[in-house]
Amino acid sequence: MRETWVAAAAVVLLLAGGAAAFWRNEEVEATSVGPAPISLNNKPPAAITLSFGELLDPGPKLKPSAKALSLNGQRVRLVGFMAQMELPPTGAFYLVPRPIKEDESGAGTADLPLDSVLVLVPSKQGEVIEYVPGALEGTGIFEVGNRSDEEGRISNFRLRLDMNSSTPITRR
Repeated sequence: MRETWVAAAAVVLLLAGGAAAFWRNEEVEATSVGPAPISLNNKPPAAITLSFGELLDPGPKLKPSAKALSLNGQRVRLVGFMAQMELPPTGAFYLVPRPIKEDESGAGTADLPLDSVLVLVPSKQGEVIEYVPGALEGTGIFEVGNRSDEEGRISNFRLRLDMNSSTPITRR
């Protein structure tokens, strides 16, 4: 009983520490909580549904929401649209709340919505992923925090697609 209480207190402290992050111009340091747990039947645990409206706290200072921070390192399901980009990233694409077409010349990814999510596709590493119109549902490990990739693109939110799932991204 005491061990369960101590473990629960440690999780609460870990999550509370992650909630003290700042956003945008200041570096966000997201704590990794390790790989997603595997259930006894070797299936990944059920994904928590996350919506774009739950990523940022409303208000004058942009910062990740408490829900987004609490889901860092967890398996989530997110539905959105692939951003159609002139210069798409390799091995990844941006999932956004509504269909958009980006012209990056001179602006990089600055025209993407602040709540865009970089979806990392391990099986397509180094490849440009062809644009897919319509709504998409992605399931994988959610990450929060400013990170720059090998191509110099900065993302605030990332979704690492499940490797073990037969359909980590599906059309809706």
